Amino acid sequence: MKKIAFVLGTLAIVVVAGVAGGHILERNRLIAEMQALRTALDGTRFAADSCKTALSWEQDGFLAFDRRVDSLRTRMESFQDPGRGGVPQEQYQEYLESFEVYNDSVEVWQVRADGLRDKESACRALVEAHNILGDSIRRRQEAMREGDQ
Repeated sequence: MKKIAFVLGTLAIVVVAGVAGGHILERNRLIAEMQALRTALDGTRFAADSCKTALSWEQDGFLAFDRRVDSLRTRMESFQDPGRGGVPQEQYQEYLESFEVYNDSVEVWQVRADGLRDKESACRALVEAHNILGDSIRRRQEAMREGDQ
């Protein structure tokens, strides 16, 4: 009888230890998962911040280029004399050169504008990914707290 009681007692201790150990292992897994998610969140925050900084630099450069293109347009238009029916003959070669430079600049302007829109879209996607990950972490933390209660 003592042997049976000893075996049952030992078995009970093993079962209790297994249940408790399983809970501890699960808790440790959840903690490791949360740490990995926080690391990923930090990475997405860094990527989004870096993207926004680069976007700001590109916007500044684009605005400066836009002012130069506008200046070229103004220069080109300054050759035109509506009172004389257009560009004076003695200035026509200089006007054509200004016109070509302006047209080339407009093409570059469009490429830069498209690139800026693409960069803005990429930054927006990074910010959204960061927000989604942050929301996921909050939901997991709430679920973990509810599981503790």
